[in-house]
Amino acid sequence: MLNRLSQILGLGSQTERVLVGTHHKCGTVWMKDIFSAVCDHLSLVFYMGEQQHLPRRYDLFFQDHSRFRVSSLVGAHRGLHLIRDPRDLLISGAFYHERDTGEPWLTAPDPQFQGLSYQQMLAGLPSLEEKIRFEMLHIGGATIRDMLAWDYGCPQFYEAKYEDLIDDVEVRQFRDIFTFLGYPEDQMDALLQIAFNGSLFSGRVNGHVRSGQPRQWQSCFTKPLHRQFLEHFGDALVRLGYEQNDQWCP
Repeated sequence: MLNRLSQILGLGSQTERVLVGTHHKCGTVWMKDIFSAVCDHLSLVFYMGEQQHLPRRYDLFFQDHSRFRVSSLVGAHRGLHLIRDPRDLLISGAFYHERDTGEPWLTAPDPQFQGLSYQQMLAGLPSLEEKIRFEMLHIGGATIRDMLAWDYGCPQFYEAKYEDLIDDVEVRQFRDIFTFLGYPEDQMDALLQIAFNGSLFSGRVNGHVRSGQPRQWQSCFTKPLHRQFLEHFGDALVRLGYEQNDQWCP
């Protein structure tokens, strides 16, 4: 799925606008902070929001659910699309949605939960396993389906995995990404410093992130969760390049 050779050879140019797409609990705040800082450094216009409200003047369009209609955009574009291991996504969502994040939808009464909020539903579950299962059936599950529905054959996008970037201490893949997106080589050292400073491995990032480490699922997924994941999402992990087969339960 992730054809690295074609990605590296298909270099962008400075005349192309940039698209950056993530998914919920897939490094959204991390990427937003890095790319908004990149735009500040290069005196570029950063926009985050829905495409229907896209301003006429922008240099980078950031979309936290990867909702791009590329064919409707004017001019040339080059982009980054970031995914995460669905199992870790579910765990991250279970922890995140249970705490007070300041997001109104989390605490709003919901008819599908007999007037309780999403947050109250999570908080009332007796175990982490039950919370992960709840995420699987709701927000986390919707996010996984969005990742599966993405067009991974689009040559305009560099496909990256959260797990690779979170370990990119020497920022080599960040260099590949910035080059693909067409950022000037004479600014590369400064951009790579921005990426390093904005990543967990710099030791400078705190607040929003609970853990951020990959492969958390190995200590959380039980055989029943493994079975239920396969029932809901089939070979999703194989299709997304995280497993060779479905026999991944520890």
